[in-house]
Amino acid sequence: MTSIPSERIPRPVFELAEQLERSGERAWIVGGCLRDLLLGRTVSDWDLATTATPDRITRIFQRTIPTGIAHGTVTVMHRGVGYEVTTLRGEGAYSDGRHPDSVFFVDDITRDLERRDFTVNAIAYELATSTLVDPFDGRADLERRVIRAVRDPMLRFSEDGLRVLRAARFSASLGFAIDPATQAAIRPTLGVLAKVSRERVRDEWMKTMKAERPSPAFEVMRSTGILDTVAPPLGATQSDEFEAALVAVDCAKDILVRHAALLAAIGTDVAAAAKATSVLHELRYSTDEKRLVSALVENANPPPRRTVDRVEARRILRRVGRARLDSWLELLRARTAAREPSDVAAWESSRQQEQRDGMIFEVKDLAIRGDQIAPLVGGPGPAIKRVLESLVAFVEQDPSQNQPDSLIAEATRVARSRQVDA
Repeated sequence: MTSIPSERIPRPVFELAEQLERSGERAWIVGGCLRDLLLGRTVSDWDLATTATPDRITRIFQRTIPTGIAHGTVTVMHRGVGYEVTTLRGEGAYSDGRHPDSVFFVDDITRDLERRDFTVNAIAYELATSTLVDPFDGRADLERRVIRAVRDPMLRFSEDGLRVLRAARFSASLGFAIDPATQAAIRPTLGVLAKVSRERVRDEWMKTMKAERPSPAFEVMRSTGILDTVAPPLGATQSDEFEAALVAVDCAKDILVRHAALLAAIGTDVAAAAKATSVLHELRYSTDEKRLVSALVENANPPPRRTVDRVEARRILRRVGRARLDSWLELLRARTAAREPSDVAAWESSRQQEQRDGMIFEVKDLAIRGDQIAPLVGGPGPAIKRVLESLVAFVEQDPSQNQPDSLIAEATRVARSRQVDA
């Protein structure tokens, strides 16, 4: 990191800066894009800070979108790409623990940088003069691979409760250690985190799960009490279960499978799946996401394949669900630290064999429809559903029986037996 690799800065970014400068303004690249540029990482979004006020920005550029104009941010469309251009600003107090009560514009880049969360994000580079602005030694922290709050960490975390989660996330996504004083300030400020919307917490979790190894972030969350605040059932897990879960999280690749691997630390039965669902519900995950993760958690520890017969194997596969089998097998592979890899292969083989042999997963897979059963049970009504469900169990015993004649015969038998019982 001896010099700024300007050849990696896209030409359109220079063009935006040049246009600002021709209008009498100054411009810097700032924040995460500069941090990643200095680290040699791929930069996906380029952000500019400028002395130009929002109304000036909208006059200087032809195509703009007022995406965050109250906070000085305007999205400038250039060559079909949107770039966030933000006026240098200072901030007032944070009464709600997330957003500043007021924003005021400044013309000093250092004053803008001093409001930022961590030193590695408080660096700026002026394109016109090739000048690096680094008032808080963020570049040294990049070299030391350390996450350190700008100035007083207690103040930084007291302003915005989401910053403690960002510290944890950066420890995973960047592979950095958290400065001891910065980490020590997390637990005393967890009350501010409690004010943050759960949607924003979910967003941080999703970003964390995209890291090559998410586990360091969740280790920080556990040791500092973050999990006790945002996911109490997970925070209450036993250390050995939690550590095993983190191994699986790092081994999995799919983001939701990683969630299931993490939440399996709570347990791997129906009750644990309900707790996992409650965590995801609190964090505002979608219904489909909750259903998938819950099903994976509930079935994350199946019996060894060799210990169950084919009927029981089909029952387990059906409980997981056809659409979830790939995710389930990925979860089992990720949990091989606590399982035999050969057994995962056995479940994969069993899945393939049973599907070849015509195994069904739900009522709609039956070779007959409800209206064909209606005459047997006295017409439409809830009895049809009960008979269909009994037929699924019937075919589970022997998939070859999924034929109209066999199913009608079994449905007749079931209907008669129910009439006798009634």
